[in-house]
Amino acid sequence: MQASVDVLAQEAGGSNIMFLVMIVGFIALMYFVMIRPQKKRQREQQDMQNNVAPGARVMTIGGLYGTVVDSDDETVTLEASDETFLVFARQAIAKVVTPAETAETEEAPAAEEISEADATLSDEDLDKLRASDETTEGDDKGKHAGNPDRKEY
Repeated sequence: MQASVDVLAQEAGGSNIMFLVMIVGFIALMYFVMIRPQKKRQREQQDMQNNVAPGARVMTIGGLYGTVVDSDDETVTLEASDETFLVFARQAIAKVVTPAETAETEEAPAAEEISEADATLSDEDLDKLRASDETTEGDDKGKHAGNPDRKEY
């Protein structure tokens, strides 16, 4: 009888150890699958927010796009449109759409300038355009074809 009690005690101790190993394994799996990647994403987001520089085009967490014109430790000033400046907390920047131009990109060669003579249409070009407009007026393939209720404003 004593021998059967010892065997049962050993089996119960073995299942407890196996249970603890499974719990520790599950916690380790959760750490490597969920917690560690989330911390990495948070660290990358924090680095991006701290390194945003004037001239960068950014999107806020509210979906507003703007260009950074000034920044300090806690805030960033964005220009949303001409002469419209908005001040946001750094944490409100969701992503950088276009990074700030550096000195290397500013030294890129400028686009060729087109003279006024090259930009104007000749009489032949104007006649061709008028002729193409006259041929499309008769058919219903204009810009609003198929929608007679559409109004131009």
